Amino acid sequence: MYHLRIATLLAGCCFAVVSPIHAATITFTGAVANTCVINISTPGVLAMSTTGTTLSSEETLGTNAILAVIATGTAPQLQFTAPTLGGPAASIAAATTQMAYTSPGGAAQAYTPSASNYTMNRLLDTVTVKAKATNTDGFASGTYTVTSTVTCQQ
Repeated sequence: MYHLRIATLLAGCCFAVVSPIHAATITFTGAVANTCVINISTPGVLAMSTTGTTLSSEETLGTNAILAVIATGTAPQLQFTAPTLGGPAASIAAATTQMAYTSPGGAAQAYTPSASNYTMNRLLDTVTVKAKATNTDGFASGTYTVTSTVTCQQ
């Protein structure tokens, strides 16, 4: 009988300490919209070489263009159209126009006269764009532009 009382006492003790188990589910939600913003923080400036046969953003007094790219969503791809040269017709007809770009995120496009793409491996990057035009006959007096359109696709 003594053992039965201890067993009953112990059983009551254990049942008194046990409480029902409660569960809760935590749910995190979020939405992502693919967006891409291109900001030209520094426009490019062309300058003449000492030989008179090259206009370039890398010559003395020239300036490379700087693009800041901010995106959300999937990795964005920058698409650059082939560069074109504008200016006096006699000088641009025989000229070769090229563009190159680099970035801390990994862009490394050598000078090319063709369209090109850069798939970013992050959502924020700064792209430095260089441009040049060469003409073995030189360039007549006038205003010149190298133009390329950059778009962001996701």
